Amino acid sequence: MDTIQTLSTIFDWRSDDLQWPVTTEVGSGLSGVIATGTRVMWLDPSSGTLAYRGVPVEVFASNHGFEEVAYLLITGSHPDENVQDFESFRDRLRSSRHLPEDVVALIRDLDPDTHPTRQLRAGISALGCHELSVDEDLSGDRHWRELRIVGQVAAVAGEVASHRANRTTPSFGSSDSLSTWVLTCLNGSEPSADDTALLDLLWVLYAAHGLDAPTFTSMIVASCLADPYFNVVAGLSALRGPRQGGASEAVLDQLSAVKDPHQAGSFVRRQLETGRRIAGFGHRSYNMPDPRVVILRRELAMLARRRGRPEVFDVARAVETAASAALAPQNVHVNINFYAAPIFSLLGADPAFGPCLFAVGRMAGLVALVREAIDTIRLVRPLTRYVGSPPRSLASQQPK
Repeated sequence: MDTIQTLSTIFDWRSDDLQWPVTTEVGSGLSGVIATGTRVMWLDPSSGTLAYRGVPVEVFASNHGFEEVAYLLITGSHPDENVQDFESFRDRLRSSRHLPEDVVALIRDLDPDTHPTRQLRAGISALGCHELSVDEDLSGDRHWRELRIVGQVAAVAGEVASHRANRTTPSFGSSDSLSTWVLTCLNGSEPSADDTALLDLLWVLYAAHGLDAPTFTSMIVASCLADPYFNVVAGLSALRGPRQGGASEAVLDQLSAVKDPHQAGSFVRRQLETGRRIAGFGHRSYNMPDPRVVILRRELAMLARRRGRPEVFDVARAVETAASAALAPQNVHVNINFYAAPIFSLLGADPAFGPCLFAVGRMAGLVALVREAIDTIRLVRPLTRYVGSPPRSLASQQPK
């Protein structure tokens, strides 16, 4: 059978005409490798289609909250199909905001200026020490079933936000969604319905996106049958860095350097002429603009007007236009972080806290993919290809 050149030719993985097994061309960063099969989500790089359990993400973006989408991703059922089970799931997520006193104390003992992703990672690691008893098996089967970890990541993120602002942790009721509570932690006051819906939308769009670095790292840890807290800490570790979660910080740094939309063209030229990248451009999965950008571009325009900060959108749009003109011929296009970053900022998150909000949304897809694979997954153990020197002797062993 001919090799399918996945680095240069896009094809539909779902096609009935495709004959398996197939051989794929492997590039750096495992480009072209099919690491698993899944029913959780579908990402088609040729058309930009992104669907959760077969439902296009645009459907969720219009009228569904994060908790509903998390339920669909993780269980495979729509909330309307089993209302009682969804309500139980939602109650577990929301009740998970009750953190052990020792975990809260650990977070509060950290320097508030410690990067929030480090505080988030430390809090989740500490939770594992409290949630898993000494005699419980290391795989943490019960905790994968109960799914408290999804709500707990939001809980720790909220606690970190309150600590960094030197505020006490706000109280919450059972009817308060995760997004309502996290925004309250960020800003010290109850958010508007529009702001809550917008954070839900961001989490929905970030919920699942194939085997990105955090999710794939978690799948590797899951193959060792480690418990959910090891798993999530590993995923959060892979989220850190300028190529992943840290990309949103770079977007805000760059946009803040452009004081007027008319400066966008010269800014982009200077960046590219000096060999620097335009943050928020380029994506390993797309040879086109990230389809989620269309949704967030519109949302940023509306949010900026509500905040009385229309220049935030105007600058972002001007930079996107100038950068697209320069980079599209090179097949480099705008991605979700370009507009998510200023939205996170206008919702109250400083640049460093943006990756923590990213993490809350991504937990839904991460947990869904791990739960789907946990009973059948093999220990991930790829091969290497040696490209070093041929067999040789050490100098000390050469005859004199």
